[in-house]
Amino acid sequence: MKLGHNIGESDGVPIQSPLLLQQENARLLARIAELERQVIRDTLTPLYNRRHFIDILDRWCWRAHRYGGQYGLLFIDVDNLKTINDTHGLSAGDAILISIANALLASVRRSDVVARIGGDEFAILLDNLPLERLTAKVEQLSRSVKRIAIDHGDHRLTASISIGCTPLEAGVSSTELLSRADRAMYQAKSARSDP
Repeated sequence: MKLGHNIGESDGVPIQSPLLLQQENARLLARIAELERQVIRDTLTPLYNRRHFIDILDRWCWRAHRYGGQYGLLFIDVDNLKTINDTHGLSAGDAILISIANALLASVRRSDVVARIGGDEFAILLDNLPLERLTAKVEQLSRSVKRIAIDHGDHRLTASISIGCTPLEAGVSSTELLSRADRAMYQAKSARSDP
């Protein structure tokens, strides 16, 4: 019959020092933080992913319905990304997407939300922006992206985007708002390509 425990053991389990427990706890907290980041972030760019963006859009729709306010939704499509991928390779297309993501982030306020919601599609929620300033914001973002120039091998790659916008309206669902902004983007793209 065993009386007591060996020093350094508790019911057969080794006792760890407080320092080792702190280190393990810090490692686990860092791992949890990384997993949480992966759930809400895009895999390529520093932006939020589609799922997280839709969650935020749903909350903003509720806020617009409950409290009012002026908010804008932008739907952005990268022009000619398929051509860049086909001509210069996927790494060139990825470099363009990352550069666009960074340009968009640099062109908005901290209270705005930017996400990559598809392969070559982005979306932005503009917080507390008067509706009459939406068009000016669209033009600013387009100019910001047009300044992108990436050296890729012997080629200099540039980028452009098409943007559709819609205000958030009380009582309108996030799905409908995204559809409206998407349709506005296609109208803008079509208007630019018409002679």
